[in-house]
Order: sequence, then C-alpha cells, then structure tokens
Amino acid sequence: MGVHQLELAYRSDTGHVRSSNQDCVAVDATHGALVLADGMGGHRAGEVASQIAANRALAELRVAQAESVADTMAGLLRIGQAVEAANQALLDTCAARPELSGMGTTMVVAAFRDHRLFYAHVGDSRLYRIRFGRMRRLTHDHSLIQRMVDDGVFLNRTEARKAGIRDNVLTRGLGLEQQAEVDVGDALLESGDTYLICSDGLHGLISDSDIASILRDPSGDLDAQAQQLLDAALAAGGVDNISLILARPVLD
Repeated sequence: MGVHQLELAYRSDTGHVRSSNQDCVAVDATHGALVLADGMGGHRAGEVASQIAANRALAELRVAQAESVADTMAGLLRIGQAVEAANQALLDTCAARPELSGMGTTMVVAAFRDHRLFYAHVGDSRLYRIRFGRMRRLTHDHSLIQRMVDDGVFLNRTEARKAGIRDNVLTRGLGLEQQAEVDVGDALLESGDTYLICSDGLHGLISDSDIASILRDPSGDLDAQAQQLLDAALAAGGVDNISLILARPVLD
C-alpha cells in the first residue's frame, strides 16, 4: 500500500483587510504530506513563523513518509514529531534573532499512507473530512472560546461572543513554549473522502454547513471547489488571511 496518491487543490489569499499574508501552505503530493500554518506576531514575524514551521514540518514528513512505518502507533509518533520539530525550529530562530521573539503559529499536518490518515495540530486551524456528503471536524480548536464552551461557562460560541470572548485568542501555539503540546489522531480512509485543512480566515467566516454544501459532491472538480471556498470567504468580508487545502486520496 504505502503512500497514497492525492488529488490536491489549495489556495492562500491575503484577504481584503490585512496588509500581508501570515498563512503558509506547504504540500508534497508525492509523499502524501500536507501542512498549513497560520502565523502570529508583529512586524511580519507571523509570516516568518508560519514559513519556518511549515517548511520544517514538511521536511520531517517527507522523511517519515519514506520510511516503512511499522504500525499505527509509530505513524502517530512520527506525525507528532514533525510538529515538535517545527516548534524547535521556531525557538532556534528566535534565539538567533531576538527581534522575532514572541512569534508563533498554528499548525495542521496530515499524512496519507496505508489506507489511513495521520494528522496532528496545534491552535485553531482545522481539519475536516467530507464523506458521503457529510462533514466532520477531526480537530478540536485550542482557543479560549472553545475551552470556555467545553467547560460549560457558555452554552455555545454565539453566547460566548456576546459576552465579549474573542475567537482568535489561542490557548496553544507553536514557538511559544519549550515543549509543544500537540494533539495527534488517525482515521481510516474510504473511497470518495475529501479532506479540508483551513485557517480561521475560512472557517471563521463560512459556516460548517456552507462549507459542506460546497464540498458535498465527491466527484466534483477539486480546484473549482477550492476557488468556491475562497470566493465565499472573500464575499463574507475577507477580514483575515484565507488558506485552505483540499485533498482527495486515490485508493487502490
């Protein structure tokens, strides 16, 4: 089995409001590896952070995907290590360039192999799966608003927003701590699956139901669907950088 061939489409746009794009998308279809990072930090440091982290994570995934992974646990370990290496790359850069101190980034990484998806994430960028027309979020936001909903302080995000809780306050990020706290997971692939990785510039403006309606057709043109998602976020205001990756594994 090994690494799966992927149909891919991706977009990254500055949006209507921001002066620069602090998101970074890095993909390697040959190795079945995908990375999306949404940087944070002043004086363009977020742009630096997302690029350094994404490039390092993708390099680690290339090595991991070339290996003969023994089992699921080994796959989970390797995907987590790729994100930890990205965190270390940011810490090393800040040590060498103090003016970048405080920069950080979210991250989602995904690797397709052996009829399985391995993924890891930190922050509020997301991974979704669309199967048989139904969409499921595979990641759980590391944000203050999500934590307060989880803890029962508020019934839902709408209630939390009315109380003044902002969506973009993160509880985890890369480059901020010596040890990255990384969530990892895996899922079996099925024919017709479509996977979406996106920054909050997309999911913060477009509802899950609207995203699902665009991606419902498993035989739809992936590039056209990616453009539809970007256009929808821009039409909704484009108040943040917008980045997304669509992947459809080609199964034997």
